[in-house]
Amino acid sequence: MDFYIKQNTDLPILKMEFVNDGRTNSFKNLNDEMVNAKIRFSMYDPQTNERLIFMENAYLTDKKKSENESDDQYYIFYKWKNKDTRKKGKFLGEFSIMTESGELIAPIRENLYINVI
Repeated sequence: MDFYIKQNTDLPILKMEFVNDGRTNSFKNLNDEMVNAKIRFSMYDPQTNERLIFMENAYLTDKKKSENESDDQYYIFYKWKNKDTRKKGKFLGEFSIMTESGELIAPIRENLYINVI
């Protein structure tokens, strides 16, 4: 997944949706735990391993009803600071979500590339 943001700006907000891929029966339990989760965002340069952002607070948006009325969907987001985008390049980003069950690093299937242009 690629996300683009201009250098030295703080918009647009980075937003990611949790998707139920059907591989787990505990997706509803995870949704329930998200309300009390501690969410952090990190970004680093994959070439040098330099951390540009490390464990900064990220947030949970209000839930929305999905097509299947029994499942709620959540979005997590990170609000940029101007200093976060000082350096141009392609970086890797990740969300750390701490719940009562443990830590989940997202995204899971594909890397989150942050392109500062």
